[in-house]
Amino acid sequence: MTPVEALDHVLAVAEVTLRSWQPEPTGFLDPGERLAVEPVLQRRSGLHWRCFGGIIPAERQRLLLAREELPLMDVPLDFALVALQGNFLFDPAELEDFEAALLTTDVDPRGWGDVILLGDNGAQLITTPACAAALGGRSLQVRTVVVEATAVPWDHLRHQPRQPRTVTTVEASCRLDAVASAGLGLSRARMAAAISAGRVRLNGRTVLRPHTELQVGDVVVLRGRGELHLQSRVLTRRQRWRLQLLRR
Repeated sequence: MTPVEALDHVLAVAEVTLRSWQPEPTGFLDPGERLAVEPVLQRRSGLHWRCFGGIIPAERQRLLLAREELPLMDVPLDFALVALQGNFLFDPAELEDFEAALLTTDVDPRGWGDVILLGDNGAQLITTPACAAALGGRSLQVRTVVVEATAVPWDHLRHQPRQPRTVTTVEASCRLDAVASAGLGLSRARMAAAISAGRVRLNGRTVLRPHTELQVGDVVVLRGRGELHLQSRVLTRRQRWRLQLLRR
């Protein structure tokens, strides 16, 4: 969805919620879309909401909207799971490859959430129940591999939440590519390429400049590799930066 389409979608759900007095979920929204729509929702009186994407952490999440008078925490958000099975031994695929294949179908992108990569075996996809029904039994082309989409029980989920880990490093600068490569375990060149390709977000927004200077409190997310919190930075006597990072 474009930001305008995402906003129109969420506002339409909000209107239904206000009229019906029933909690209503949106489709899946990416972080940039949520950043765009939440300030608009905050200006509309009488609403509150929560976000969840089926797994923790989740990049693409649904909003559950309700009138302020109604509780939200006890209202379930329905999710389903689709296995995307194929042999990727000789042609490994990234998140963007699976998403590109999904976009070639007639299935509404608001129906699918995060892709969980499973290495040579393909991936799993978090979806709405309706999306799982629409995708089940289909064949998709992901790079050179034919992938079979199958709805599977939720207890087949193979997501392993990352354990938070503190990383201390000394760097010549606080450039985004330098800090993120040290904290996420990638080479400087690969990190710079990921930034230029639009795979990196800084404080929820896509950033395209590897030389962007990071400040304490900044949060960097690389799709498929996790997130990095810059907790402290101290200039040493040798004019280098001692950084404390929290990786999740």
